[in-house]
Amino acid sequence: MKTKVIATIGPASAKKDVIKALIHEGVHGLRINFAHGDPSSWEHYANLIRKAEEELGTFVTLIGDLRGPSIRLGVLDEPLRFRSGDVLKIVNSEQGRAKDREIPLPNDIVFEGLDVGDIIIMDDGRVRLRVIDVGHDHIEVTALTDGAITSRKALVVQDKEFNLPTLTIRDLKVLDFMIKHGFNYVGLSYVRCAYDIEILRKELRRRGAKGIKVIAKIETRSAVKNLNEIVESTDVILVARGDLGMNYGLEEVPIIQRYIVSKSLSKGKPVIIATQLLESLTTNPVPTRSEVADVHEAVLEGVDALMLTNETSVGKYPIEAVRWIKKIIKEVEKEGTIRKPDIKPRTLRSRFAKGITELAESLGAKLLIFTMKGTTAFEISKFRPTVPVYAGANDLNVIKLINILWGIKPYLVKGSTYEEGLDELLKVLRTKYAVNVGDIVIQTYGLKDEELHIIKLRVVS
Repeated sequence: MKTKVIATIGPASAKKDVIKALIHEGVHGLRINFAHGDPSSWEHYANLIRKAEEELGTFVTLIGDLRGPSIRLGVLDEPLRFRSGDVLKIVNSEQGRAKDREIPLPNDIVFEGLDVGDIIIMDDGRVRLRVIDVGHDHIEVTALTDGAITSRKALVVQDKEFNLPTLTIRDLKVLDFMIKHGFNYVGLSYVRCAYDIEILRKELRRRGAKGIKVIAKIETRSAVKNLNEIVESTDVILVARGDLGMNYGLEEVPIIQRYIVSKSLSKGKPVIIATQLLESLTTNPVPTRSEVADVHEAVLEGVDALMLTNETSVGKYPIEAVRWIKKIIKEVEKEGTIRKPDIKPRTLRSRFAKGITELAESLGAKLLIFTMKGTTAFEISKFRPTVPVYAGANDLNVIKLINILWGIKPYLVKGSTYEEGLDELLKVLRTKYAVNVGDIVIQTYGLKDEELHIIKLRVVS
């Protein structure tokens, strides 16, 4: 299976047996959304994942999301349910009482920036409210839909953006937590431009966190407008379809998704698609035909990974969700033709990766690479090789970084030099019958500090 699967951990899956089952089913990455919960719950999740890895004797990529410049509600004492036409009250407070019809919005900039007529959208577009009166200490809104509002929900104001800080004090504390617990990727929510990415990188450098890569979550109009500069500045792109659906008409989202994916892959950046892939599995054990078709199309687009969110974090069938998405991916990869991105290599390393991929494909050879930092794996993956690609590394963090890349099968191997690493990788693959007598293999590596690339072509005997 070349397309990777990422699952979000939440109340429904925060049990060691469930996490072990998710990993056993073939999840490549596990995500914690730090927009929700508190340090004690995050600590619990991280410890469960670590114990599951240890007991299974395997590894999984760890991904965490920062809130970034998102707008989120405060805490409600209970869900606030309403009908279309009901009048509700937004208060500038961390706490809200459902019985008093209060929606807590602890954000001075947004609270003071709301105007009569503004449309507030929440819950991936399911909840829509219109501002009808702006008072000194509260704002009245009328519901345009039936629905329910719960704590910490993200919201957008239609056709309006606010000048919010890229990172909050809370985000910086979360970043420290992620570094302490060995996270491999940090996702920044509500990215607006390349400067947001640079601010995050600056904080990572300040903390000496060289091994963490950055995921830019594309979910706002500004991000789509500034996509070129964001793609250039980030390590990975994530298409956050739920929030895109709050900023754009639902009928526009598939077109925007295709644009983001195509633009990112053509620049050689890995892409993750998230939100509502198999949403019906939050309550039902079987996906709908339209969901299967949606996942099918995403795989054909050639994205690196598909991320399950509510399906595994709060859904009733987290394990079934992973089984279903893997089943769909395997069927598409068996029968479908994955679209290869139109990449124009700009560096010697990238041209080498393209050439070695084409050579392996023309010979029907298996590609074996040894990498110290993961760079060669990133470069080869972006050309979507049709042959098996096995990557060895002697650094577990590097293994976890390349684990979510399209078509890369990573192995932790011994070896202090590139030659030793390639030899060890071949030994491991032979014991696992991934490489057999008579197979054509290409062994390769690129020296990390030199523009020197080595190729060995051999028939296994």
